[in-house]
This record gives sequence, C-alpha cells and structure tokens, in this order.
Amino acid sequence: MIDLREKVVMIAGANGGIGGHVAEVLVECGATTALSFHNSSARVEEVRVKAASAGRDCRVAQVDITSIDAVMRWAESVAATFGKIDAVVNCCGSNGPFKLFADQDPSGWHAMLDIELMSSVYLAKAVLEQMVKRKQGRIISLGSDSGKVGNSGSSMSAAARGGLNAFSKSLARELARYGVTVNTVCPGPTETANLAGLRSQGDTGEKIVNAMLRSIPLGRAGDPRDIGWLIAFLASDHASYITGQTLSISGGLTMC
Repeated sequence: MIDLREKVVMIAGANGGIGGHVAEVLVECGATTALSFHNSSARVEEVRVKAASAGRDCRVAQVDITSIDAVMRWAESVAATFGKIDAVVNCCGSNGPFKLFADQDPSGWHAMLDIELMSSVYLAKAVLEQMVKRKQGRIISLGSDSGKVGNSGSSMSAAARGGLNAFSKSLARELARYGVTVNTVCPGPTETANLAGLRSQGDTGEKIVNAMLRSIPLGRAGDPRDIGWLIAFLASDHASYITGQTLSISGGLTMC
C-alpha cells in the first residue's frame, strides 16, 4: 500500500468518471483530501462518506476551475485549514461529444481549452509559492494520450492536452531546484461514461472505440482505479526522482 497518511492532497474534478476513482484511491492510501466539483456533488459526497468511515479528513467545495480567482481562493482555504498542501491533482476534463474537426462548432473551443489546459495552469499557480517555500510538493495533471499522438474526433482536446504536456515539462524544469515535481498522467481508452457515450454516437463513434480497443496490446480498456494508483504513487515520497514526465497508462497502446 502506498502510504499517504501525512499528505494533504487537493483533487480538482473529483466528481468525474476518473476523478472520483482517483480520490477514492488516495483516501484508501490515507491522504487528507480536499475535493472540488463544478456542477454535481453526488460523486464527491460518496468519496467524503467513505473517507469519514475510514477516519480520513475530506473536505468538499464547489469551485469554478476555469476561474483563476476561484482556484486561488480554494487553495488558500485548503492551506488555511490544513496548514499545507503536499500535492495537487487536476482531473478536470470536458464532456463534449467526439466529432470530426470539420463538424465541430468553433464556439466551444475556448471553453475546452479553459478546462483541459488553463485549469492546470491556474492550479499550479495557486500552490507553487507555498510548495517552493517548503521545498517539496507534487503537481499532477490528468492529460490524455491524445496529447502525444492525436486522436480522431477530439482534435481540440488533443491540442489542449498537448499544451498541457509542454506546460508541465517547462514548469518541472523551473521547480526542480526546489524539490517540487510536475508530471502528467496520460490515460488511453478508459471505461468511463465518456467511452460509453462515444460508443453510442452512431457508426463513427463505435468504429473509433473498436479500432482503439483492437490496437491495445493488453486487449482491454483501462480501469479508472489503475489511474488512481499511478497518481497515488506520483503523490508519494517514492516518486521524488520523477519529474517532467508524460506517463501513458494505456495498456501499451502508446509506447512513447
């Protein structure tokens, strides 16, 4: 078991299909957690109840992760409550339909960039000063393999994820001297509502999913808890020599 009993971890997007599982795994590892949601609090409340039953402190807040002012206030509140922030994990993502670029509505592009790129920028800005002062910390973002190799039907999302990879690597170089690590976890196809939604989008969606699954050497889509365990490791003291990485967790679909 990865031991996070002395760690305070902020998890943005903990109400998501992956984020909820990430939060549960970190709670199981003993972390004190601060969870954010945007619209629905049902999933984070499930995690909070599980944390309470295990004797773990878990605080829940509604946060507009696309607003730097809201993110800064959230981080200040967490630091005031617990006295420190050891790690921040961004699991936020968009739930937009998969569409070929020619069929996309440009009016939604900026919102996707705000959620899938700028939210991680804002979270990093909100925590890095106190992490630098303490000379320790973990900044972890949930990206996507699409940011490495592209993906049919999600060109703008892939662009945001590619920018996230570049931002994280650059920030990792800046913060390494202070003992603060910055990494991105890049899932491949994962069994979430998003994957189910893509399957339901007619022949094009079904063909995209089937083609992806056929290409995975391990022969299946990922389990969201697999991602949680990788993030728990990166948040732990055992990962102190890993920084600036874009770690694929895709059953071998992407080997780069």
